[in-house]
Amino acid sequence: MPRAADRPAPHAPKPGETIADAVARFVRTEIFEGRLAAGQRLPQDDIAESVGVSRIPVREAIIALEREGWVRVERHRGAFINALDEQAVLDRFALYGRFYGFAARRALERMTADERQTLRGLALDLTRPTGAKPFERANSAYMSTLVHFAGSARLRGVLRSTAQIVPGNFFATVPKGITIQRAGIAALQAALDADDASAAEQICADMEHRHALEVIAVMHSRQARAATAHT
Repeated sequence: MPRAADRPAPHAPKPGETIADAVARFVRTEIFEGRLAAGQRLPQDDIAESVGVSRIPVREAIIALEREGWVRVERHRGAFINALDEQAVLDRFALYGRFYGFAARRALERMTADERQTLRGLALDLTRPTGAKPFERANSAYMSTLVHFAGSARLRGVLRSTAQIVPGNFFATVPKGITIQRAGIAALQAALDADDASAAEQICADMEHRHALEVIAVMHSRQARAATAHT
């Protein structure tokens, strides 16, 4: 794993993050980029040095990372990296498809006429941005509103506790995701306007599966570069 002197230190905690959250985000990035490999013992001292913290927030981050499935902890031996393979990515995005499909069905059952119009306007907003940052903001506004209109506190809790596989701005890391998401939301909104819950659920599943395939392609490319850099 590259030491702190070899590359810039990661960013400080984002708004709403603890130091342990920032450490966990850093470790997820290292795994996704292939700098931490499956089966490797998590180098806690190197992590602390790279992030510029003590080992205490690193140990706190390990608890969250184990809960999310990124690492496994073996008693008296330490934490070890779990495989981030194609099946893991497919499974995670299949779950996203289920979550958002559930949100779409519940929203159809509960939305008022004004709320439907609000969602249509947010869907229209997604047709305008061209860059990753503005598209991410527009997409976040649409999806969070859909989940809010579903009226399920349990669903919101599950989504908040589900860490993203792709670190940072998804659409900056996976540029083809913009095209997939834009087309998917247009189809989803059309299904919602037609009061077709089954079609909405299937569209969410298909959209997330397409995202998974693109993530796998990006992940393999980055991990191959990381392996080359180590040779």
